[in-house]
Amino acid sequence: MDVQSLNPVRPASLKANLYTTGKCIMIALSSFAYGYAGAIIATTLTQPSFVTAMGLDKASNQASLLGAINGLYYAGGVFGAFTGGWLSNKWGRKISAIVGNIILLISAAVMTGGVNVAMFITFRFCSGVGSFIILATIPVWIAELSPPQIRGIMVDIHTVSMMTGYAVASYIGLGFYFVGGKSGWRGPMGLSAAWPCIAIFASYWVPESPRYLVSQGRKTEALNILVRTHANPQPDPTNECARHELHLIEHQIELDAISTLNQRSYKLILQQASLRRRVWMTIFLEFALMSSGILVILNNGTIIWGGLGFETAQILNFQAGFQLCGLVFNLTAMIFVDRVKRTWLISFGLLACALIMMIEMLLQRSYLGTTNKAGLSAAASMIFIFQMTFSLFLDGASYFYVAEIWPSHLRPQGFAIGMATLCITNMVWLLAAPTAIQHISWKYYLFFVTIPAIAAVVVFFQYPDTLHKPLEEIAAMFGDKEGVVGRQQDPNGDGIDTEVDESKGQVAMTEQV
Repeated sequence: MDVQSLNPVRPASLKANLYTTGKCIMIALSSFAYGYAGAIIATTLTQPSFVTAMGLDKASNQASLLGAINGLYYAGGVFGAFTGGWLSNKWGRKISAIVGNIILLISAAVMTGGVNVAMFITFRFCSGVGSFIILATIPVWIAELSPPQIRGIMVDIHTVSMMTGYAVASYIGLGFYFVGGKSGWRGPMGLSAAWPCIAIFASYWVPESPRYLVSQGRKTEALNILVRTHANPQPDPTNECARHELHLIEHQIELDAISTLNQRSYKLILQQASLRRRVWMTIFLEFALMSSGILVILNNGTIIWGGLGFETAQILNFQAGFQLCGLVFNLTAMIFVDRVKRTWLISFGLLACALIMMIEMLLQRSYLGTTNKAGLSAAASMIFIFQMTFSLFLDGASYFYVAEIWPSHLRPQGFAIGMATLCITNMVWLLAAPTAIQHISWKYYLFFVTIPAIAAVVVFFQYPDTLHKPLEEIAAMFGDKEGVVGRQQDPNGDGIDTEVDESKGQVAMTEQV
Protein backbone atom coordinates (compact mmCIF):
# COMPACT_ATOMS: atom_id res chain seq x y z
CA MET A 1 0.00 0.00 0.00
CA ASP A 2 1.06 3.63 -0.36
CA VAL A 3 2.07 5.64 2.65
CA GLN A 4 0.19 8.89 2.75
CA SER A 5 1.56 11.92 4.49
CA LEU A 6 -1.33 12.89 6.74
CA ASN A 7 0.80 14.19 9.58
CA PRO A 8 -0.31 15.54 12.94
CA VAL A 9 -0.57 19.27 13.36
CA ARG A 10 1.83 20.18 10.59
CA PRO A 11 1.95 23.99 10.52
CA ALA A 12 1.03 25.55 7.20
CA SER A 13 3.34 28.49 7.87
CA LEU A 14 6.67 28.47 6.07
CA LYS A 15 8.35 30.67 8.69
CA ALA A 16 11.53 29.36 10.28
CA ASN A 17 12.32 30.02 13.92
CA LEU A 18 15.41 32.04 14.79
CA TYR A 19 17.18 29.09 16.41
CA THR A 20 16.96 26.92 13.29
CA THR A 21 17.96 29.76 11.00
CA GLY A 22 20.87 30.79 13.22
CA LYS A 23 22.26 27.28 13.54
CA CYS A 24 21.95 26.65 9.80
CA ILE A 25 23.84 29.89 9.14
CA MET A 26 26.59 28.79 11.53
CA ILE A 27 26.80 25.38 9.83
CA ALA A 28 26.96 27.15 6.47
CA LEU A 29 30.15 28.99 7.48
CA SER A 30 31.83 25.86 6.11
CA SER A 31 29.99 26.50 2.84
CA PHE A 32 31.47 30.00 2.81
CA ALA A 33 34.96 28.51 3.27
CA TYR A 34 34.29 26.12 0.39
CA GLY A 35 32.96 28.92 -1.82
CA TYR A 36 35.94 31.17 -1.19
CA ALA A 37 38.42 28.34 -1.83
CA GLY A 38 36.65 27.37 -5.03
CA ALA A 39 36.32 30.90 -6.45
CA ILE A 40 39.64 32.46 -5.49
CA ILE A 41 41.33 30.54 -8.29
CA ALA A 42 39.45 32.53 -10.94
CA THR A 43 40.95 35.85 -9.81
CA THR A 44 44.30 34.23 -8.99
CA LEU A 45 44.74 33.03 -12.57
CA THR A 46 44.07 36.60 -13.73
CA GLN A 47 46.77 38.11 -11.49
CA PRO A 48 49.95 38.91 -13.48
CA SER A 49 52.00 38.28 -10.31
CA PHE A 50 50.71 34.69 -10.12
CA VAL A 51 51.33 34.02 -13.80
CA THR A 52 54.92 35.23 -13.39
CA ALA A 53 55.55 33.45 -10.07
CA MET A 54 54.41 30.11 -11.47
CA GLY A 55 56.26 30.57 -14.76
CA LEU A 56 53.06 30.33 -16.78
CA ASP A 57 54.04 33.30 -18.93
CA LYS A 58 56.94 31.26 -20.33
CA ALA A 59 55.24 27.86 -20.46
CA SER A 60 54.49 26.50 -23.93
CA ASN A 61 51.73 24.32 -22.42
CA GLN A 62 50.04 27.16 -20.54
CA ALA A 63 46.51 26.11 -21.56
CA SER A 64 47.10 22.56 -20.31
CA LEU A 65 48.48 23.80 -16.99
CA LEU A 66 45.49 26.09 -16.49
CA GLY A 67 43.21 23.14 -17.23
CA ALA A 68 45.12 21.02 -14.70
CA ILE A 69 44.82 23.68 -11.96
CA ASN A 70 41.05 23.71 -12.39
CA GLY A 71 40.50 20.07 -13.30
CA LEU A 72 42.58 18.42 -10.57
CA TYR A 73 40.69 20.39 -7.93
CA TYR A 74 37.64 18.39 -8.97
CA ALA A 75 39.67 15.18 -9.16
CA GLY A 76 40.40 15.73 -5.47
CA GLY A 77 36.72 16.45 -5.05
CA VAL A 78 35.82 12.89 -6.12
CA PHE A 79 37.87 11.52 -3.22
CA GLY A 80 36.50 14.19 -0.91
CA ALA A 81 32.88 13.41 -1.75
CA PHE A 82 33.19 9.71 -0.90
CA THR A 83 35.32 10.45 2.17
CA GLY A 84 32.68 12.90 3.37
CA GLY A 85 29.96 10.28 2.95
CA TRP A 86 31.94 7.75 4.99
CA LEU A 87 32.88 10.23 7.72
CA SER A 88 29.27 11.43 8.06
CA ASN A 89 28.00 7.92 8.73
CA LYS A 90 30.91 6.83 10.91
CA TRP A 91 31.54 9.88 13.08
CA GLY A 92 28.68 12.26 12.36
CA ARG A 93 28.07 15.33 10.22
CA LYS A 94 29.92 17.69 12.57
CA ILE A 95 33.20 15.71 12.60
CA SER A 96 33.03 15.30 8.83
CA ALA A 97 32.75 19.08 8.34
CA ILE A 98 35.62 19.73 10.76
CA VAL A 99 37.91 17.29 8.92
CA GLY A 100 37.08 18.97 5.59
CA ASN A 101 37.90 22.39 7.02
CA ILE A 102 41.22 21.18 8.44
CA ILE A 103 42.28 19.84 5.03
CA LEU A 104 41.15 23.10 3.42
CA LEU A 105 43.18 25.10 5.95
CA ILE A 106 46.40 23.14 5.39
CA SER A 107 46.02 23.24 1.60
CA ALA A 108 45.45 27.00 1.59
CA ALA A 109 48.54 27.59 3.72
CA VAL A 110 50.78 25.53 1.42
CA MET A 111 49.38 27.07 -1.79
CA THR A 112 49.94 30.56 -0.39
CA GLY A 113 53.61 29.74 0.06
CA GLY A 114 53.84 27.82 -3.23
CA VAL A 115 57.01 28.35 -5.28
CA ASN A 116 56.20 26.42 -8.47
CA VAL A 117 53.21 25.25 -10.44
CA ALA A 118 53.66 21.55 -9.55
CA MET A 119 53.45 22.36 -5.84
CA PHE A 120 50.42 24.57 -6.42
CA ILE A 121 48.58 21.94 -8.48
CA THR A 122 49.29 19.22 -5.88
CA PHE A 123 47.73 21.17 -3.04
CA ARG A 124 44.96 22.45 -5.26
CA PHE A 125 44.07 18.75 -5.53
CA CYS A 126 44.15 18.49 -1.71
CA SER A 127 41.99 21.60 -1.48
CA GLY A 128 39.46 19.78 -3.65
CA VAL A 129 39.44 16.87 -1.20
CA GLY A 130 38.68 19.16 1.74
CA SER A 131 36.17 21.25 -0.20
CA PHE A 132 34.08 18.29 -1.24
CA ILE A 133 34.13 16.66 2.17
CA ILE A 134 32.41 19.90 3.19
CA LEU A 135 30.11 19.91 0.18
CA ALA A 136 29.10 16.27 0.74
CA THR A 137 28.28 17.03 4.38
CA ILE A 138 26.72 20.48 4.83
CA PRO A 139 23.55 20.23 2.66
CA VAL A 140 22.71 16.83 4.18
CA TRP A 141 23.32 18.15 7.69
CA ILE A 142 21.08 21.18 7.16
CA ALA A 143 18.37 19.10 5.45
CA GLU A 144 18.26 16.71 8.40
CA LEU A 145 17.92 19.55 10.91
CA SER A 146 15.18 21.40 9.03
CA PRO A 147 11.38 20.97 9.21
CA PRO A 148 9.94 19.58 5.94
CA GLN A 149 7.96 22.74 5.14
CA ILE A 150 11.07 24.93 4.99
CA ARG A 151 13.75 22.41 4.06
CA GLY A 152 14.44 23.97 0.67
CA ILE A 153 14.82 27.45 2.16
CA MET A 154 17.16 26.21 4.88
CA VAL A 155 19.35 24.26 2.44
CA ASP A 156 19.45 27.39 0.30
CA ILE A 157 21.33 29.01 3.21
CA HIS A 158 24.19 26.69 2.21
CA THR A 159 23.98 27.94 -1.37
CA VAL A 160 23.77 31.60 -0.35
CA SER A 161 26.75 31.19 1.98
CA MET A 162 28.69 29.46 -0.78
CA MET A 163 27.86 32.28 -3.21
CA THR A 164 28.88 34.84 -0.58
CA GLY A 165 32.25 33.10 -0.45
CA TYR A 166 32.46 33.30 -4.23
CA ALA A 167 31.63 37.03 -4.22
CA VAL A 168 34.01 37.90 -1.37
CA ALA A 169 36.84 36.01 -3.11
CA SER A 170 36.20 37.89 -6.34
CA TYR A 171 36.16 41.35 -4.76
CA ILE A 172 39.23 40.65 -2.62
CA GLY A 173 41.01 39.43 -5.74
CA LEU A 174 39.99 42.62 -7.53
CA GLY A 175 41.28 44.77 -4.67
CA PHE A 176 44.66 43.03 -4.54
CA TYR A 177 45.08 43.44 -8.29
CA PHE A 178 45.47 47.18 -7.75
CA VAL A 179 47.89 46.63 -4.86
CA GLY A 180 50.36 45.11 -7.31
CA GLY A 181 53.74 43.68 -6.36
CA LYS A 182 55.31 40.31 -7.04
CA SER A 183 53.30 38.59 -4.31
CA GLY A 184 49.98 40.32 -4.87
CA TRP A 185 48.23 37.01 -5.44
CA ARG A 186 49.33 35.53 -2.10
CA GLY A 187 47.17 37.80 0.06
CA PRO A 188 43.80 36.63 -1.32
CA MET A 189 45.02 33.02 -1.33
CA GLY A 190 46.21 33.32 2.27
CA LEU A 191 42.79 34.51 3.39
CA SER A 192 41.34 31.20 2.25
CA ALA A 193 43.03 29.70 5.33
CA ALA A 194 41.12 32.05 7.67
CA TRP A 195 37.58 30.94 6.82
CA PRO A 196 38.03 27.25 7.76
CA CYS A 197 39.36 28.39 11.16
CA ILE A 198 36.16 30.38 11.77
CA ALA A 199 33.99 27.45 10.65
CA ILE A 200 35.83 25.02 12.96
CA PHE A 201 35.43 27.44 15.89
CA ALA A 202 31.68 27.86 15.19
CA SER A 203 31.10 24.11 15.03
CA TYR A 204 31.26 23.91 18.83
CA TRP A 205 27.86 25.63 19.07
CA VAL A 206 25.94 23.78 16.36
CA PRO A 207 23.84 20.63 16.91
CA GLU A 208 24.52 17.24 15.35
CA SER A 209 22.03 15.71 12.91
CA PRO A 210 19.07 14.17 14.81
CA ARG A 211 19.07 11.24 12.39
CA TYR A 212 22.70 10.47 13.17
CA LEU A 213 22.02 10.75 16.92
CA VAL A 214 19.06 8.33 16.75
CA SER A 215 21.20 5.87 14.78
CA GLN A 216 23.68 5.98 17.67
CA GLY A 217 20.96 5.42 20.30
CA ARG A 218 21.01 9.03 21.53
CA LYS A 219 17.26 9.61 21.19
CA THR A 220 16.88 12.14 24.00
CA GLU A 221 19.49 14.41 22.42
CA ALA A 222 17.79 14.02 19.06
CA LEU A 223 14.37 14.98 20.48
CA ASN A 224 15.81 18.03 22.23
CA ILE A 225 17.32 19.20 18.93
CA LEU A 226 14.13 18.54 16.97
CA VAL A 227 12.05 20.45 19.53
CA ARG A 228 14.35 23.46 19.14
CA THR A 229 14.61 23.33 15.35
CA HIS A 230 10.90 22.64 14.79
CA ALA A 231 9.58 25.07 17.41
CA ASN A 232 6.63 27.05 16.07
CA PRO A 233 4.54 28.23 19.05
CA GLN A 234 1.50 29.55 17.16
CA PRO A 235 0.27 26.45 15.28
CA ASP A 236 2.19 23.82 17.30
CA PRO A 237 2.38 24.73 21.02
CA THR A 238 3.05 21.13 22.15
CA ASN A 239 5.89 20.45 19.67
CA GLU A 240 3.86 17.64 18.10
CA CYS A 241 5.66 18.06 14.78
CA ALA A 242 9.05 17.45 16.40
CA ARG A 243 7.75 14.38 18.23
CA HIS A 244 6.16 13.06 15.04
CA GLU A 245 9.41 13.46 13.13
CA LEU A 246 11.33 11.67 15.89
CA HIS A 247 8.72 8.90 15.64
CA LEU A 248 9.38 8.58 11.91
CA ILE A 249 13.15 8.58 12.39
CA GLU A 250 13.04 5.99 15.20
CA HIS A 251 10.77 3.60 13.34
CA GLN A 252 12.71 3.98 10.10
CA ILE A 253 15.96 3.13 11.85
CA GLU A 254 14.30 0.22 13.69
CA LEU A 255 13.09 -1.15 10.36
CA ASP A 256 16.57 -0.70 8.91
CA ALA A 257 18.00 -2.68 11.82
CA ILE A 258 15.86 -5.76 11.05
CA SER A 259 16.13 -5.62 7.29
CA THR A 260 18.79 -5.75 4.63
CA LEU A 261 18.63 -1.96 4.60
CA ASN A 262 20.78 -1.98 7.74
CA GLN A 263 23.77 -2.33 5.44
CA ARG A 264 25.39 0.94 4.49
CA SER A 265 27.45 -0.27 1.57
CA TYR A 266 27.59 0.80 -2.04
CA LYS A 267 27.15 -2.88 -2.90
CA LEU A 268 23.65 -2.78 -1.38
CA ILE A 269 22.82 0.32 -3.41
CA LEU A 270 23.58 -1.58 -6.60
CA GLN A 271 21.59 -4.65 -5.50
CA GLN A 272 18.23 -3.00 -4.77
CA ALA A 273 16.12 -1.69 -7.65
CA SER A 274 14.73 1.37 -5.85
CA LEU A 275 18.23 2.39 -4.78
CA ARG A 276 19.64 1.87 -8.28
CA ARG A 277 16.92 4.18 -9.54
CA ARG A 278 18.09 6.81 -7.07
CA VAL A 279 21.68 6.35 -8.26
CA TRP A 280 20.80 6.99 -11.89
CA MET A 281 18.54 9.91 -10.98
CA THR A 282 21.31 11.46 -8.86
CA ILE A 283 24.02 10.96 -11.48
CA PHE A 284 21.87 12.22 -14.34
CA LEU A 285 20.68 15.30 -12.45
CA GLU A 286 24.15 16.40 -11.34
CA PHE A 287 25.59 15.66 -14.78
CA ALA A 288 22.88 17.76 -16.42
CA LEU A 289 23.22 20.67 -14.00
CA MET A 290 27.00 20.85 -14.35
CA SER A 291 26.72 20.41 -18.12
CA SER A 292 24.93 23.74 -18.23
CA GLY A 293 28.41 25.30 -18.30
CA ILE A 294 28.14 27.19 -15.01
CA LEU A 295 31.57 26.26 -13.66
CA VAL A 296 33.25 26.56 -17.05
CA ILE A 297 32.23 30.23 -16.99
CA LEU A 298 33.18 30.60 -13.33
CA ASN A 299 36.65 29.04 -13.51
CA ASN A 300 37.62 30.18 -17.00
CA GLY A 301 36.35 33.74 -16.78
CA THR A 302 39.80 35.05 -17.65
CA ILE A 303 39.76 33.29 -21.01
CA ILE A 304 36.08 33.97 -21.78
CA TRP A 305 36.06 37.66 -20.87
CA GLY A 306 39.49 38.11 -22.47
CA GLY A 307 38.20 36.53 -25.65
CA LEU A 308 35.41 39.10 -25.69
CA GLY A 309 38.06 41.84 -25.78
CA PHE A 310 38.11 43.08 -22.18
CA GLU A 311 41.21 44.17 -20.23
CA THR A 312 42.45 42.57 -16.97
CA ALA A 313 40.83 45.10 -14.60
CA GLN A 314 37.54 44.82 -16.49
CA ILE A 315 37.74 41.02 -16.36
CA LEU A 316 38.18 41.08 -12.58
CA ASN A 317 35.24 43.48 -12.27
CA PHE A 318 33.12 41.17 -14.41
CA GLN A 319 34.14 38.15 -12.34
CA ALA A 320 33.19 39.93 -9.11
CA GLY A 321 29.90 41.14 -10.58
CA PHE A 322 29.14 37.64 -11.83
CA GLN A 323 29.48 36.26 -8.30
CA LEU A 324 27.52 39.12 -6.74
CA CYS A 325 24.73 38.42 -9.22
CA GLY A 326 24.69 34.79 -8.08
CA LEU A 327 24.48 35.81 -4.44
CA VAL A 328 21.60 38.25 -4.99
CA PHE A 329 19.51 35.80 -6.98
CA ASN A 330 20.20 32.88 -4.66
CA LEU A 331 18.79 35.07 -1.89
CA THR A 332 15.81 35.86 -4.12
CA ALA A 333 15.23 32.14 -4.73
CA MET A 334 14.58 31.62 -1.03
CA ILE A 335 11.27 33.48 -1.45
CA PHE A 336 9.71 30.82 -3.69
CA VAL A 337 11.86 27.69 -3.58
CA ASP A 338 9.52 25.96 -1.10
CA ARG A 339 6.37 27.07 -2.93
CA VAL A 340 7.03 25.48 -6.34
CA LYS A 341 7.11 21.78 -7.22
CA ARG A 342 10.69 20.55 -7.30
CA THR A 343 10.36 19.05 -10.78
CA TRP A 344 8.86 22.24 -12.22
CA LEU A 345 11.64 24.32 -10.65
CA ILE A 346 14.47 22.16 -12.01
CA SER A 347 12.96 21.54 -15.45
CA PHE A 348 12.24 25.20 -16.08
CA GLY A 349 15.73 26.17 -14.90
CA LEU A 350 17.45 23.65 -17.18
CA LEU A 351 15.43 24.70 -20.21
CA ALA A 352 15.94 28.41 -19.54
CA CYS A 353 19.71 27.95 -19.09
CA ALA A 354 19.89 26.00 -22.36
CA LEU A 355 18.10 28.79 -24.24
CA ILE A 356 20.31 31.48 -22.73
CA MET A 357 23.46 29.51 -23.55
CA MET A 358 22.23 29.10 -27.13
CA ILE A 359 21.87 32.88 -27.44
CA GLU A 360 25.35 33.32 -25.93
CA MET A 361 26.76 30.81 -28.42
CA LEU A 362 25.20 32.63 -31.38
CA LEU A 363 26.45 36.00 -30.14
CA GLN A 364 29.99 34.67 -29.76
CA ARG A 365 29.81 33.11 -33.22
CA SER A 366 28.88 36.49 -34.68
CA TYR A 367 31.00 38.91 -32.66
CA LEU A 368 33.96 37.05 -31.17
CA GLY A 369 37.18 38.53 -32.57
CA THR A 370 35.43 41.67 -33.83
CA THR A 371 35.38 45.24 -32.48
CA ASN A 372 31.58 45.44 -32.41
CA LYS A 373 31.04 46.83 -28.90
CA ALA A 374 27.28 46.32 -28.95
CA GLY A 375 27.61 42.65 -29.89
CA LEU A 376 30.38 41.99 -27.36
CA SER A 377 28.42 43.77 -24.63
CA ALA A 378 25.36 41.66 -25.45
CA ALA A 379 27.47 38.50 -25.13
CA ALA A 380 28.77 39.70 -21.76
CA SER A 381 25.22 40.50 -20.61
CA MET A 382 23.97 37.02 -21.49
CA ILE A 383 26.57 35.51 -19.16
CA PHE A 384 25.08 37.53 -16.31
CA ILE A 385 21.54 36.54 -17.28
CA PHE A 386 22.68 32.91 -17.31
CA GLN A 387 24.06 33.26 -13.77
CA MET A 388 20.81 34.90 -12.65
CA THR A 389 18.73 32.03 -14.05
CA PHE A 390 20.94 29.26 -12.68
CA SER A 391 20.91 30.88 -9.23
CA LEU A 392 17.14 31.31 -9.17
CA PHE A 393 16.15 27.80 -10.23
CA LEU A 394 19.03 25.32 -10.06
CA ASP A 395 21.75 26.21 -7.58
CA GLY A 396 19.88 25.28 -4.42
CA ALA A 397 17.92 22.46 -6.03
CA SER A 398 21.14 20.70 -7.00
CA TYR A 399 21.73 20.11 -3.28
CA PHE A 400 18.40 19.75 -1.51
CA TYR A 401 16.73 17.50 -4.12
CA VAL A 402 19.55 14.95 -4.01
CA ALA A 403 19.53 15.02 -0.20
CA GLU A 404 15.76 14.47 -0.16
CA ILE A 405 15.48 11.41 -2.39
CA TRP A 406 17.85 9.18 -0.39
CA PRO A 407 16.77 7.19 2.72
CA SER A 408 18.26 8.29 6.04
CA HIS A 409 20.83 5.53 6.50
CA LEU A 410 22.16 5.88 2.94
CA ARG A 411 21.80 9.65 2.54
CA PRO A 412 25.53 10.41 3.01
CA GLN A 413 26.46 7.75 0.43
CA GLY A 414 23.80 8.94 -1.99
CA PHE A 415 24.83 12.55 -1.64
CA ALA A 416 28.47 11.52 -2.06
CA ILE A 417 27.54 9.90 -5.39
CA GLY A 418 25.95 13.19 -6.44
CA MET A 419 28.95 15.30 -5.44
CA ALA A 420 31.37 12.84 -7.08
CA THR A 421 29.33 13.13 -10.28
CA LEU A 422 29.51 16.91 -9.98
CA CYS A 423 33.30 16.66 -9.67
CA ILE A 424 33.82 14.22 -12.53
CA THR A 425 31.55 16.20 -14.85
CA ASN A 426 33.31 19.45 -14.06
CA MET A 427 36.72 17.81 -14.31
CA VAL A 428 35.93 16.75 -17.87
CA TRP A 429 34.57 20.15 -18.91
CA LEU A 430 37.27 22.17 -17.12
CA LEU A 431 40.25 20.14 -18.29
CA ALA A 432 39.04 20.55 -21.85
CA ALA A 433 37.86 24.16 -21.55
CA PRO A 434 41.07 26.22 -22.05
CA THR A 435 42.09 24.22 -25.13
CA ALA A 436 38.53 23.97 -26.46
CA ILE A 437 37.85 27.70 -26.09
CA GLN A 438 41.17 28.41 -27.78
CA HIS A 439 40.60 26.09 -30.75
CA ILE A 440 36.86 25.58 -31.34
CA SER A 441 35.65 28.74 -29.61
CA TRP A 442 31.85 29.11 -29.55
CA LYS A 443 31.23 25.54 -30.77
CA TYR A 444 32.17 24.31 -27.28
CA TYR A 445 28.88 25.77 -26.04
CA LEU A 446 26.87 23.27 -28.10
CA PHE A 447 27.27 20.77 -25.27
CA PHE A 448 25.87 23.28 -22.78
CA VAL A 449 22.79 23.79 -24.94
CA THR A 450 21.81 20.25 -25.88
CA ILE A 451 22.42 18.38 -22.61
CA PRO A 452 20.33 20.65 -20.31
CA ALA A 453 17.53 20.85 -22.89
CA ILE A 454 17.22 17.06 -23.00
CA ALA A 455 17.53 16.83 -19.22
CA ALA A 456 14.68 19.31 -18.70
CA VAL A 457 12.27 16.90 -20.41
CA VAL A 458 13.58 13.87 -18.51
CA VAL A 459 13.31 15.57 -15.10
CA PHE A 460 9.80 16.87 -15.77
CA PHE A 461 8.38 13.48 -16.73
CA GLN A 462 10.52 11.00 -14.78
CA TYR A 463 11.47 12.62 -11.45
CA PRO A 464 9.09 12.59 -8.43
CA ASP A 465 8.18 15.78 -6.63
CA THR A 466 9.48 15.83 -3.02
CA LEU A 467 8.11 19.22 -1.97
CA HIS A 468 7.24 19.29 1.77
CA LYS A 469 7.61 15.52 2.16
CA PRO A 470 9.29 14.28 5.40
CA LEU A 471 12.56 12.58 4.51
CA GLU A 472 11.38 9.25 5.96
CA GLU A 473 8.21 9.20 3.82
CA ILE A 474 9.86 9.86 0.46
CA ALA A 475 10.96 6.20 0.36
CA ALA A 476 7.38 5.21 -0.53
CA MET A 477 7.59 7.32 -3.69
CA PHE A 478 10.37 5.05 -4.94
CA GLY A 479 8.47 1.85 -4.29
CA ASP A 480 10.68 0.68 -1.43
CA LYS A 481 9.30 -2.59 -0.12
CA GLU A 482 11.30 -2.45 3.08
CA GLY A 483 11.94 0.26 5.59
CA VAL A 484 9.04 2.55 4.78
CA VAL A 485 7.27 4.02 7.76
CA GLY A 486 4.63 6.66 7.95
CA ARG A 487 1.57 7.72 9.90
CA GLN A 488 -1.90 8.69 8.90
CA GLN A 489 -3.57 10.75 11.56
CA ASP A 490 -7.21 9.95 12.15
CA PRO A 491 -8.12 9.36 8.48
CA ASN A 492 -11.66 8.33 9.43
CA GLY A 493 -12.24 10.96 12.10
CA ASP A 494 -12.66 8.28 14.77
CA GLY A 495 -9.85 9.30 17.09
CA ILE A 496 -7.55 6.54 15.87
CA ASP A 497 -4.04 6.97 14.47
CA THR A 498 -3.00 4.47 11.82
CA GLU A 499 0.68 3.54 11.79
CA VAL A 500 1.87 1.85 8.62
CA ASP A 501 4.87 -0.48 8.66
CA GLU A 502 5.38 -1.54 5.06
CA SER A 503 8.36 -3.75 5.78
CA LYS A 504 6.01 -6.16 7.56
CA GLY A 505 2.75 -5.30 5.87
CA GLN A 506 1.22 -4.54 9.28
CA VAL A 507 -1.07 -1.78 10.48
CA ALA A 508 -1.11 -0.79 14.14
CA MET A 509 -3.98 1.19 15.64
CA THR A 510 -3.39 3.51 18.58
CA GLU A 511 -6.10 5.53 20.25
CA GLN A 512 -5.46 9.25 20.50
CA VAL A 513 -5.22 10.52 24.03
